[in-house]
Amino acid sequence: MKKWINGLLLGMLFLTFLAGCSSKVSEDDLKENDWSIEPDEEDVPNMIASFSDHVMTLKVDVESIESTATDEWEQMGEDFAKELASEMDFKFEYTLDGDQITLQDTENEDESNDFEVSEEDDNIIFTPTDDSDEDVETITLQPYENEKE
Repeated sequence: MKKWINGLLLGMLFLTFLAGCSSKVSEDDLKENDWSIEPDEEDVPNMIASFSDHVMTLKVDVESIESTATDEWEQMGEDFAKELASEMDFKFEYTLDGDQITLQDTENEDESNDFEVSEEDDNIIFTPTDDSDEDVETITLQPYENEKE
């Protein structure tokens, strides 16, 4: 009898563990933070993603751009470019259905991408579902921490 109860408790613990690991990403999870996206390419600045009820907004993380200026004129040019970049944002309508998210470009209705959504530690991972489009990469959303604060 004691072995049976221990087995039952162990089974319940295992099911609880599996249920905890298979949690789905919700809209509230996406809206909870601003998210940092670090691209694979070295010369490309990080992006900051934020989510509302159905819109994902991407902005350039100008704080992640390192200066290469060698004099004050180049520094002025970089500062001007950073100011312009900080004013740009890109909007995508998103639809979250279970573990699938579709991102639709608001300015080009022909452009949409589907991703599988998963959680890894504090990060959210968007994995492309269509392997045939080589331009679409896996996106890792990490909670954004503003370095100025």
